[in-house]
Amino acid sequence: MRLPAKIIWLILWTVCTAEDCQGPPPRGDTEILSGSWPDQPYSEGTQAIYKCHPGYRTLGIIIKACRNGEWVARNPARICQICYFCVFRYRMLSDNNFRECKAEGWTNDIPICEVVKCLPVTEPENGRIISSATEPDEEYYSGQVVQFECNSGFRLEGHKEIYCSENGHWSNEKPRCVEISCTSPEIRNGYSVSLKKIYKENEIFQYKCNQGFENSERGNATCTSSGWSPSPSCEEVTCNPPYIPNGVYSPQRIKHRTEDEIRYECKSGFYPATRGNTAKCTSSGWIPPPRCSLYCLWLCLVWPL
Repeated sequence: MRLPAKIIWLILWTVCTAEDCQGPPPRGDTEILSGSWPDQPYSEGTQAIYKCHPGYRTLGIIIKACRNGEWVARNPARICQICYFCVFRYRMLSDNNFRECKAEGWTNDIPICEVVKCLPVTEPENGRIISSATEPDEEYYSGQVVQFECNSGFRLEGHKEIYCSENGHWSNEKPRCVEISCTSPEIRNGYSVSLKKIYKENEIFQYKCNQGFENSERGNATCTSSGWSPSPSCEEVTCNPPYIPNGVYSPQRIKHRTEDEIRYECKSGFYPATRGNTAKCTSSGWIPPPRCSLYCLWLCLVWPL
């Protein structure tokens, strides 16, 4: 297939008129030339890539190419712009954080930074602010911390501490102070002696346990900010298997409940130390304590056991 004469002529003209660039690409005041570029000629079409100096920025890659003996920007609109940043605890009010230097001067005004502030915080109802570097009804600066506590009889609901963040908002909502109260608890294997349904802080709740159950706090619990203390409960009364030297007992169980009764027998030469040979499980242990004593005749009259 033969190419048209016009296209052949255009190709020959392009080859003949193309010139090498006689030196490396230029270096700008705001741009950094990437790579190594010794002083030598560079052929048509060679590309050079630039990046911006620290403090400057550009959108996209800056590329210059060798065209007819000159280094030409492939996208002239891409230049390095000076950028502005606000220091910690300050924020920028301006819409743009950059400026461009053009023939007529800088494109816009220098951006403005203002200190970050949070709105004033008032004391919670039935509570107070215990730490603050700012007077009430004044604004707070970024990083400032406010701590709260409640009056007696009230507990804090929410975060005890909030701080003014870098974006000018409080880290959490202001906490509330709610009245401390406890509701009458349900007691498994026990029952309430007190008649109230709601108790305030430090008020006492009284209860008793059913037969065969007991508690270690004499049936009293106190209403606190974290609930009942100690938690009302009734534990089943049990006795461990008795140890009877020189004797055996029945029935044998791992645990004996209250009112359980055992019968024991002593080995030859020993006899029950108490009247009868039975013992009952109580909250105080085995009553009477099962024990086998040494059997004796006339010696017991002289040296009683």
